[in-house]
Formats: sequence, structure tokens, C-alpha cells
Amino acid sequence: MTLTKTGKVFIIMQTSQLVDHFFRTEYGKAVSHLTSKFGASNLELAEDSVQEALIKAMQTWPYSQIPDNPTGWIFRVARNKMIDQLRRNQKTKNQEVPERVEEMNEDLSLESINDDMVRMMFACCHPSLSQEYQIILTLKILGGLSIREISSSLLKKEETVAKAYTRAKKKFKKDEIKLILPPAHEIENRLDMVLKIIYLLFNEGYKSAEGENLIRKELCEDAIRLNRVLLESEICNTPAANALIALMLFHVSRFAARTDNEGNVITLEQQDRSKWNQELIQQGLIYLERASEQGAMNEYLIQAAISATHCRAQTFHDTDWENILTLYDLQLQITPSPIVELNRVVALEKVHGSLLGVKEIERLEATQFFDEYYLFYAIKSEMLQKLGNNEDAKEALEKAIALTKNEKEKSYLSLKLSRIK
Repeated sequence: MTLTKTGKVFIIMQTSQLVDHFFRTEYGKAVSHLTSKFGASNLELAEDSVQEALIKAMQTWPYSQIPDNPTGWIFRVARNKMIDQLRRNQKTKNQEVPERVEEMNEDLSLESINDDMVRMMFACCHPSLSQEYQIILTLKILGGLSIREISSSLLKKEETVAKAYTRAKKKFKKDEIKLILPPAHEIENRLDMVLKIIYLLFNEGYKSAEGENLIRKELCEDAIRLNRVLLESEICNTPAANALIALMLFHVSRFAARTDNEGNVITLEQQDRSKWNQELIQQGLIYLERASEQGAMNEYLIQAAISATHCRAQTFHDTDWENILTLYDLQLQITPSPIVELNRVVALEKVHGSLLGVKEIERLEATQFFDEYYLFYAIKSEMLQKLGNNEDAKEALEKAIALTKNEKEKSYLSLKLSRIK
């Protein structure tokens, strides 16, 4: 078959999109799998091998048939590259190095991949690593997030996150952390951090920090899948784990209504609630009930209860904002944080008016915590508009736009700015 230049460009674009999809969905799986086979000391080599396999896919797939099993192809090529490098490495002369493989069927069951990823999650949350290292290492390896995306999620500078990631990998290797499930008492201790990272991964998918798409469903699906795997284990089937999956299901239930056909933002107030997935909402309510019956209060339980309040409201104006404000007050007692305070201000403004809302916003602004957080200034702008202070509202919204890295979010905010008279 002869392809025109246009046809070749189209195939290259399709392949680029496919490889990008596999980077997002398969990178963490492949790195976890290879690290489980060759040891934590070879973590960096596993990362390099997977990246080289993806580059090779970019170079070869546009000019040949895309494999029937792209995942198996990437795993096989990455594993062979890793074996070749291990053989070249002088340190492996006295070590047993496996043979190169032509197929990857024996190691590529869904169950084994899930197990590899869960073991990697608990390994990355090893107590010898600082909490910052644990989070950054897991989001980068398992989530396939870029340094910029992680810095946005953690509200930290990119340079700071990049240095922390390098140090975390060195520490991981130096301490010879094993990719095995820890004893029961250690699983309990590490589970809180594992759940926190799953939620950070979900949040990046739910509202992407950068790029052209507001939602990256594959990250949300990965987070929910990992949470389900945890719930299959009796020791991990905790109130927090049940509450977290309830929270994520409530959020996912609104996906179809969050954007229009072009992927543009639709606010909660403007969403067509008939598009909300009632089956997912019902699943979320079941998990929320389980978490409540287990009796332990936790931050995910409160957040899930807030989200359930939104899901139960027939219209935006039917929302029980007083209940939501009470729940945020409770969350501040359990897990105080600037982000929780900002979310509470939104509910506070709905219950007590924009004047009090702006006063709280100004108080939070004085802490300088939100200097690089676009959503803070978007919220501030909206409240100032309601008070008729359009000049300051414009200034705040311009700052929000400057800080926004997601193109869809930027377009939405720019449209709002054009409408301020």
C-alpha cells in the first residue's frame, strides 16, 4: 500500500496519541513489573528501559502494523532492553541474568500486574523514605505523572520536585527496599499514605493540571482499580479505603456532564444532572454506608459525604450548603489544611454571603500559601463580582489565567474574563 505524505502524517499522529495513551496507562505497570523481576536496585534502569520501548514504538509503529497486543509488545521490548543492559553492566557478571524473550504471555496476567503495582505502592511508601519522597516517587513511577504535574498537585516548584525525585530514587536504591508486601502491622501503618497517593493520582485525572484535556479518565480508572485491589485484602478493607472509593465514584459519576462535546468546562451549577451516572452514585452510596458502619471518622468519609450531598441534590439550588459547611468545619478539626479552608470558603459564601466570603479569602491570601494556585484567584474573582467590585475581580481572574496550565481551564477563565464589564 502506498501512502501519501498526508496519510503518513495522519498515521504518525495516531501512533503518537496511542503511545501517549500507553505511557499514561502502562508506564507504571511496566516499571513495577520489571522492578519486581530485577530488584529495586534496578529501578532507574527499569524506567529507562520502558521509556526506550515507548520511543521505539514511536519510531516503528507508524511504518509497520501496530501489534495485536501493544501492551505485551512494550513489556517485551522493555524487558529485553533491560536484560541487554544488565549483561553489559560489569556488576552483573556474577549474577544470573534471564534470557531475552519473544513473548510476554507467561508474566502478563492482569492479576500479576495488579500484584506488582500494589507491591510497588507499599514499597514506595517504605518508612525509611520521607512522606514527600513517598508521594513523589509513587506519582512519578505508578502514575506516570510529569514533574510539572506533580508540582501542581503538591503546590510546589518544579525544581524542588525534580530534586526530590532524584534523591528519592537514590534513597530507594541505597536502602535496597524490597518489592514485597510488608508484615500486617506495617501494612496498616503504610496504608494511609497509599490511599493518599491513590487520591492524588485520581485528582490529577479528574482535573488535569496541564495539557489540552480537562479530564484524563485513564488516571481516574487506575486509581479506582488500585483501590478495589486494596479492598480485596481484609487488612486493607478499612473505613478510609471504603470512603475513598465512594468519593471517587461520586466524582466519576459526573464525568459526562463536566464537559461539552469539545471538552470545554461546564460548571457544577450549569451541568445537566440527567447525565450523571446514577449506577455509579448508587455504588458510591453503598461504599459510603460501609465506611460509616465501620465507625471510624476520616477525611475521605467527610469528603465523600460532601460529594454525596451534591449528588443527592436535584438541582444546584437544592444543594444543602449548610450541611456541606458543617462537614467542612468537621474536616478542619480532623485534617486542617489551607485547601480545606479554601473549599470551606465556597460553602461559607453560599450560606452567609459574598461579603463574609471575601473577608475569608483575604485572610487566606495573607498566608501566601495560594500565591501559585490559580483556583484561589478564580474563586476570589467570582466573589468580588458578586459584590460589584469588577476591577479587582478582573485582576484576580487575570492572575488565575496566568497561573493555569490546562488549556481548557484557561479558555473557560478567559471567556469569564471577557464577560466582566
